[in-house]
Formats: sequence, C-alpha cells, structure tokens
Amino acid sequence: MASVVLRALALALTAVSLMLYSSQMPLPVARSERPWCEHCNIILISFDTVRADHLGVYGYDRDTSPNIDRFAERAVVFDEAIAQAAWTLPAHGSILSGLYPARLGVLHYPAAHKLPVTNPVLPETLRNAGYATAGFTGGGFVSEHYGFNRGFDVYSTSGRHFEHNIDQAITWIRSNKERPFFVFFHGYDAHRPYYSKPVDKKSMGLLESAASEQGRYCLRDNRARPDPTHLDEIVRYYDAAIHHGDRTLGVFLRATNQLELMDNTVILLTSDHGEEFFEHGSCDHVRFLYRESVHVPFMLYVPNFTRGTRHIAGLVPASISVARTLLDIVGVQHSMPGVTLLPMIDGTQHDFPVVYSEADSDPGALGSRGACRAITRPDQKLISYTDEGGDEGYDLKADIQETRILPQTHEVYGLRNTLQAFADAQKALPEAPDADLNSEGIGETGGGTGADSASGHATERGVGNKERGDERPGVKQAGSGGLEETEPGAAPNAQPGTKEQGTGGNSGAKKDAMTVPKDVQDSLRSLGYLE
Repeated sequence: MASVVLRALALALTAVSLMLYSSQMPLPVARSERPWCEHCNIILISFDTVRADHLGVYGYDRDTSPNIDRFAERAVVFDEAIAQAAWTLPAHGSILSGLYPARLGVLHYPAAHKLPVTNPVLPETLRNAGYATAGFTGGGFVSEHYGFNRGFDVYSTSGRHFEHNIDQAITWIRSNKERPFFVFFHGYDAHRPYYSKPVDKKSMGLLESAASEQGRYCLRDNRARPDPTHLDEIVRYYDAAIHHGDRTLGVFLRATNQLELMDNTVILLTSDHGEEFFEHGSCDHVRFLYRESVHVPFMLYVPNFTRGTRHIAGLVPASISVARTLLDIVGVQHSMPGVTLLPMIDGTQHDFPVVYSEADSDPGALGSRGACRAITRPDQKLISYTDEGGDEGYDLKADIQETRILPQTHEVYGLRNTLQAFADAQKALPEAPDADLNSEGIGETGGGTGADSASGHATERGVGNKERGDERPGVKQAGSGGLEETEPGAAPNAQPGTKEQGTGGNSGAKKDAMTVPKDVQDSLRSLGYLE
C-alpha cells in the first residue's frame, strides 16, 4: 500500500511539475481587472550574493541592513523566496526572462555561453510599451558581453558596487521621470572579497583599522574550514559588506523619495543567490543548492497598495517570478514566460506547491558534485546530484537548515520522477547567433566568459575595475583577447575540459571559450576570480 501511495504522489507531482513548466511558455496575458499601478515606473534592485537570513527584516541579529529594513516597512516581504540558480549569470538571466537557467543555456559554470536572443525579456518588453529603460550594474556576469544589455536604452557600469553607479542612476532617473521608466540597479557589494569601509566594520564588531576586504578568503589554496574565531570574523566581513551596500541603497531610496516618485514607482528589491559559510562544507556559492545558497530576500513596494509591512510566508520561486509580477502590476500587455506573484499578494493563492533550482559545474572541481537539481516544497526538499547519481532529502518543517539527510525509505524520494520530468522539459534555447568562439578553452571553475568579442558598447564604462578605498574606477577600453579562465589561485594556463551545455550528464568534452574583453576580465578579478 505504501508503494502505491508513493507512486500516486509522484505522478501527481509530476503533473504539477509539467503544469508549472508550461506556465513559463509565452502565452498572451490579458488581465481583465484594473492594474494595481497602471503605467507606473519600475525600479528593480538586485543586491548580489545576499542570503535572506543576514538581513534584519528576516530576523538577523546584527544590524546589517537598516535602510533595507525601513524600505521593507512599506513593502510586501516574501519570507520563503527560493532562487532558481546559485550564481549570478543564470540567476539574473532567469530574473529578466522568466525562464529557468537550463532553458536559457547558461547554467553550467564556468560560463561558456551568452544569453539567447529569441526569447522576450523584461526591459525589451517595457521599452516596446513606451518605457525608458536603463541598467546600472556591477558588470562581470551581468555585463553587456553576456547579453544583459538587450532592451536597455542605457546600460552602464562604472564599478562593482552600488556606490560606483548611484550618481549615474539618480541623474538618469531625474532626466527621465516625466515618462514611465524602468531602472535595473545592481551591485556586488556583498560578493567576495567582502569590501567595506571603517564605519561598516565598526557596525559589525570589527576593528575600524582592519583590512578593507578578505582578499585571500575562499581562493583555490585557501578553502579549508577556518577555526570558529576566524570563521566568525569572515562572516562579520560579509555582514559589513552588506552594511556597505545598504548605506548606498539608503541614499538611492531617499533620492527616489525626494524626486517625489514614491507615489508612482513600483520597487522590487531582491538578490540572485546567497552565500555559503561551510554549513555544508563549502565556501562561496555556485555549486550547491542548499538553503544558504538559494534562500534570498524578496520585497515589493507598490504605491497605494503596500502601506505597511506584510509578510507572506508561502513558498515562491524568486527568479522566474520577477518579470511577470512587475509587468502585471503596471498593466503592460506581454507574452513573458515565468509566473506571477499577484495571487499570492491578494491572498487568492497560499504558496507554490513546488519550486525548482538548478546548478551545474564540473564534478570534483573545488568539491563540486557536478550537475544537481532541487525541488523544494513547503515541507520537504529533494536535491538530486545527476552526475553523481545520488540524492538527499530533507524535512523542512523539522530541519529548515537542511542538516539531516532523510533515510532513503522516506516519502520525499518519491519526488525523483517529478524532478526528472522538470529537467527533461528544459531544452536549451538556441544560442545567440553572434557568439564569438575561439579555441583557448575555459578553466574548470573561473568567473565566466563574455559574449561580444571586441569592443563594448559606448554605454558600458569601466566595467568592474578593482577599487581600493574611495578610488573610483576609470573608463577602460574593452579588449578583445581570449580568456584562459581559471579558479582563483590556479595556474594561469590550467585548462581542464568543460561540460557541453544542456541538461544531460557531464561529457568531459572541452568546450570552446568565448572571447572576453579585458574590462570584463578586470571585473571578474575584482570579484575574486582569475587571481
């Protein structure tokens, strides 16, 4: 009888899986009710590498995020937002497209592909609807060289942190506030090497005179678990980096208010993924789908709708819900894939029955177990390591931090077929036709590769130049040399083979690398790669 019940459960959830996948397919959207904020401006803030449990609004005991917490007091806060990927490129691809990373063809790490051009994306959809569009980002994995500039009138990068792009962002908003606009504001403030200033360090209990960042932490030759005292110091550096970004976001949000935009501007603040601090034996992110890597902040402000904090406890997919949710709120007709969170906000839907996440990196590289997928339910989670052939089940009601693997006889393993059905549906879209490949090869776990081979667009300035203290990055010309991509600290000519893109097992075949402009290489170095 038990086996019959498990089979029935698996079949039912497989049906749900396919239903949720089909909800991503481009279908005409016609909302009969009046939009919540018709033709309102949209600001999408992506605070890269921020795990939800390190923000005050999510219950953290250190005061890392006073400005974000104040913003949350006027927003809808989603308590259980789960990202669809564990590193920047695929997660942001999903955020702007509503598609899963494998469907976009950019899941494998290190990156060997740029985003496709055949699917609709949020900025392009808004621009077609008459919106002015601008992106101000930290470059690197969200640079235009990966195709992230599609649909933007302006796409600019002056450094990896919010503070390097805020002046341009505010100036642009001031110049375009007489028409509907969309702004994508992104910063790597919380990313390794956890840069902060004395005021941030002091707030987190560190010496003001301490080094500005943890430049050697979690490099190839420095990945052993630190002793408890040192690990606590590293986490405080991460918290100080969040505090650093939060201070700039405070300036940005106050400027938005001073420009009298809060009555006609929708603001969504989220992150692409979290960060690991050896909860499951690893540092950094990318390779695993545990809670510390995929549980992200997600808070939404809608004028005249959200006047006080309202927490929504139900499970939601963070990445693939951004585009449709924003478009539905402002009433733009669209054919975007993904899902909308409006039924969650208005109370007609309690949560999503399942949420999927994906990761893929070369097995054995810095502890990687290869390709993996996760299915999260409100009460259970299954992680399947497809290259390795094993899986792990967790009881989220009793073990939210995913520390105790359930025995193989537990019902959670009945989700294997559901997870496989989801994976089988994720056929990658065709690559962008102008991908510029060479024969240099990519190292096993480096920061990534670019897309357009030669110069950057005129709107991309000084992508991610490494800053120290208050030094502002200057304008750099985009280069055209090939990138021999390696993990931080690796020999520069190390070129292990990479995996063919897609959802199948690791073929071990070497994949050609795309030419990467020098400014993107500089950006990746500033984030701790290519050392």
